[in-house]
Amino acid sequence: MLESLITKTESNYAGFIHKVKEQDSTSYIKLKAQVRKEAIPISFDNCFSILDRYVSFFKDGHLFVFESPASPTPKQSDSIALQLLRYATPTQFEKAINPQKNVDAIVGTWQNTDYKMAVIKKDATHFEAVVLNSKIEKWKPGMVKMEIEKNEEGNYNIALYRNDFAKIHFNNVHIYKNVVLPFGNYRFIKTSPENAELNYVNANNPQLPILKPIDKDNVLLTIPSALINGAYLDSLLQRYEKEINTAQNLIIDIRGNLGGNFIWGKLYDIANTVIVPPKIDPKEDYFFMLASEDNATYFANFSTYYKQQKDTAGIQYYDSLATAIKRNIGSILKFSYYNPFPDTATRVVQAFPKKIAIIMDKGVGSAAEAFVLWMKENSSRVVFYGDNTYGMIDYQNINMVPFGCKENTTYYFGYPTLFSKDIKTNPLNPTGIKPDIYIPQKTADAIKWVLKDLAKKNNLALNNKKD
Repeated sequence: MLESLITKTESNYAGFIHKVKEQDSTSYIKLKAQVRKEAIPISFDNCFSILDRYVSFFKDGHLFVFESPASPTPKQSDSIALQLLRYATPTQFEKAINPQKNVDAIVGTWQNTDYKMAVIKKDATHFEAVVLNSKIEKWKPGMVKMEIEKNEEGNYNIALYRNDFAKIHFNNVHIYKNVVLPFGNYRFIKTSPENAELNYVNANNPQLPILKPIDKDNVLLTIPSALINGAYLDSLLQRYEKEINTAQNLIIDIRGNLGGNFIWGKLYDIANTVIVPPKIDPKEDYFFMLASEDNATYFANFSTYYKQQKDTAGIQYYDSLATAIKRNIGSILKFSYYNPFPDTATRVVQAFPKKIAIIMDKGVGSAAEAFVLWMKENSSRVVFYGDNTYGMIDYQNINMVPFGCKENTTYYFGYPTLFSKDIKTNPLNPTGIKPDIYIPQKTADAIKWVLKDLAKKNNLALNNKKD
């Protein structure tokens, strides 16, 4: 498995060229030797940590190993359930932990749509998430849902038992906004001990955005994840259109949004201040790629969509691209997406909101970082608050492929197919995008902090007008 992963990485990931071949490769060679030695006694079922350790060398959130084992049979699930550690759960766990001080941030009650759990401490670096109640029939109170280890970086390595009791792993998971724990397709909200940030999340469905007017001048929109249907966000913006179109300030909180789908179109319309979009040279390419067999297959599949649309130009575009990739394996090629209808229409600039405050942190990555960059380029009304973003955008557009032996249906390799054309002159990985205004660390309520700053700026502007 490890040797196949190394081969897949070195042949598909352009970052291997940038970070190893064009740099001092000593540390990479040393790492390969270490993980090869450590992998020898490890079984197939327990090799995730070694595989993850290898890809983590590149410090790119778009390069990863994804664990997705086949569902156990009903008999196997029942057997695993019987083996799980069980606790007698206190009926009022919140009261039991609230008086505690200086406990780890992971300790407390957490919930999502299906579960409410108590994370309890085993020792200084190990914790367990115990089910308090569940909507999933076979998951009973007292069963251990997650095994958690705090790593050297201060983040968490999590082993989670799926609803079907298959065990999957996620490493280097971080708590954002004091109350949000996102990893993979999972997202949990910390409901106890209480925290001010709990007022700005949907504890019943942590993936969903929230929009609420704070007062006549301020509207708050939180978008915790882009792993949602964009139509849901659009409907929310439509429902509160009147409030947004009369507000002085729209505050958009995207902290902890690690990316996902393109859901931003209606927000672009609200924020845009560019009447005529810049002209695009159809001959100019906006990305580069490393030509590989996996990339040839990946982009050849794009033509399937255009076959359904009966777009012969689109079919030819991606068929020709796949052919060019196969002819140039190992080379760097230029790339742009097929776009028969470039954006040339005159845009509408709305009168309100007058100011848009976007709050971000190290949990903002990928598609959410693309949103930040678009806002920087297309709206003069935006002020960015918080902290640097993740820095997960120089390499983008993930392809997922199996690796190892044919029998492997558990582990998959995810890698970015494209990279930015200015990756060497203006890289964003891993530093991220800087905010205009940093919010002080350990601020209890970032929303209130931003509201106060906006009010101060508004008062200053009014005083300047009077003068």
